[in-house]
Amino acid sequence: MGAAKKIDEPVDISFLLMLKYKKPVVTLEELLPDYLPHLTLEQANKRANKCNLPFPAFKSDGAKSPFYVNLTDVILWLQAEQEKAKKDWSAMHS
Repeated sequence: MGAAKKIDEPVDISFLLMLKYKKPVVTLEELLPDYLPHLTLEQANKRANKCNLPFPAFKSDGAKSPFYVNLTDVILWLQAEQEKAKKDWSAMHS
């Protein structure tokens, strides 16, 4: 297997997520299928209550409101995970 090719112009994750969701803040429920598919909404809500998600989640109006997530926070999390994976991959292939 050859080395990964360097991409001169990387894809802008921010742009693509904004394009997909069409808004800067989404409900946790909307985000789960794409980025945390192993969690049910109930499990994700419990983690959000304990601040145990990999990004901040908030409620806009009281305890009965759904949790919301700012896409900027999700993007930062995804980029951090990607960087960790790149370092691990580079260490294994150098």
